[in-house]
Amino acid sequence: MSNIVNEEIVVKVGPRGDVVSRSVEWDESSYGNVKQILVTHGNAINSIQIIYDINGTVALAHRHGGDGDYFDCISFEPSEYLTSIGGHYGPVEQRGAAVMRSLEFGTNRRKYGPFGWEEGTPFCFDFHSGLDFGGFHGRSTGSHLSALGIYVKSISLKHHFKPDPPQRHAAPPRLCSASVDPCACVPNTVYASPHVIRRRPYPCVIR
Repeated sequence: MSNIVNEEIVVKVGPRGDVVSRSVEWDESSYGNVKQILVTHGNAINSIQIIYDINGTVALAHRHGGDGDYFDCISFEPSEYLTSIGGHYGPVEQRGAAVMRSLEFGTNRRKYGPFGWEEGTPFCFDFHSGLDFGGFHGRSTGSHLSALGIYVKSISLKHHFKPDPPQRHAAPPRLCSASVDPCACVPNTVYASPHVIRRRPYPCVIR
């Protein structure tokens, strides 16, 4: 899915993790530049919270998830920006719902993490060349970060295709008996001129 925000085309990627349970969906598209990332974790990622720089104003977004055994704060330098996000997702318990088990953040300067346990299904969002980070989205419960996705954007990309129109399935041709006029039961008529009426030939069933 893509949107146009401030004349930029923003593309939604993901999320990865649990997208089918009754976790709460959240979205932080085009909030601003990431200034800090706050992560609570233990044997999984319990929560994530982002501090954005919105045109010079520092703003703290909502926390998504719950408390964890460990807390880490990632602080970006003024010229530092995200280039990749990866980690693992899967259930903490054998029959439990999938959650984010680990997270790792890459920037143009360094790597941060991994946080949590590197266990489960690995994933990676890598946007080094040609694309910029455009925001987070995901799902969470009261105790864990259930899923995480990103938005990417390209300032140089100014045009995109319109959505395809709904596809209409053509009705199958009507069949009629060979004992009657083959075209008598066919409603489709082509008018070649005001005085000439032609009918399209359709297959008939021979009985």
